[in-house]
Amino acid sequence: MRAMSTEAATQPILPSIPETEPPIGTVASFHYRFASGGGTSTGIMLHTAAGWTSSAGNIPYDTFSWAYLTDIEAMNAATQQRTPGSTAVRTALEVRIHATPPQDHVGDRARLVKLQHAVYGAAERLGIQTEGASHTELVTAIENLAFIARRA
Repeated sequence: MRAMSTEAATQPILPSIPETEPPIGTVASFHYRFASGGGTSTGIMLHTAAGWTSSAGNIPYDTFSWAYLTDIEAMNAATQQRTPGSTAVRTALEVRIHATPPQDHVGDRARLVKLQHAVYGAAERLGIQTEGASHTELVTAIENLAFIARRA
């Protein structure tokens, strides 16, 4: 029996891999499809500073690099090295992102500051007391005044 190659797959499936590695704190799973039609999954993995792991407990745990987890050809070569003649050939990978950490974008902060300034400015022009009021309270007060003005 000779080893199957990726080219031997009858229905190639395009991989679904993000263009860049997701940030630390991302939770994802890696689903591999085999030429035989079977599949396997890593289960839920967490991206830590040390790499991708399925156990972030206090005991030593295995970590894997993004390059290793997303390189199907390298994984097939490693399988052949461990088990010469193996017919287990990965043909596709789907990376499912389950959760990502919150991102602090400078542009988002700038838009928020402009929005807050606009809300406080509008509230002051409408005669609403702004000292000690939260952004949400001011927005609600402005909405209430706008509703009353439309009804009048």
